Amino acid sequence: MTRIGMRRLLETNNIGVVAEAATGEETYRLYNVHQPDAVLMDLRMSGIGGHEAVRRIRRRDAAARILAFSTSDSEALLRQALGMGVSGYLSKCAAAEQIVAAVRRVATGGTYFDPALIGQVSTAAGTASSARLMTLTPREFEVFRLLAEGYSVNDIAGMLSISPKTAGVHHTRIMHKLQIRSPVQLVRLAFQQGVITL
Repeated sequence: MTRIGMRRLLETNNIGVVAEAATGEETYRLYNVHQPDAVLMDLRMSGIGGHEAVRRIRRRDAAARILAFSTSDSEALLRQALGMGVSGYLSKCAAAEQIVAAVRRVATGGTYFDPALIGQVSTAAGTASSARLMTLTPREFEVFRLLAEGYSVNDIAGMLSISPKTAGVHHTRIMHKLQIRSPVQLVRLAFQQGVITL
């Protein structure tokens, strides 16, 4: 439904949509096929997820222009996106005119960051939990998100094209950095910080 709405909004405003994807894997594949001027990326998409898709696209094409968005105004999601070098960030609650303006600006080489979200991050003191979440590398953050969604270490290894041993090392580091001891605590933290939703 979100993709249909976005496509209609963009096409109504004379912005061509060359492809759309439901998963992070599909996004990466279609980016390589179409080489679009800009990618409007949901960070919470299924599969490998938006963060990993951004990482793969930017590893292949450092000049890729990616406008990220999310249903969550989570400070953790925004900071991770900024750290990965996205060209813009919007809340899904953004007005239609704001979305169109952001896509146009990013597609022509500019940047667009939702002023309300950036202000929220720059002024937020942050809890101890959110501060620990910021210590995760982009890869660790993606493993954290997948663990919170219920995937096993072996599942994650396959999804991210890494060895089970490497996925296990990431898991151990995440638990240590976040100072948590059980899968339940991990899921609770991810939910509290807006990384996953029910």
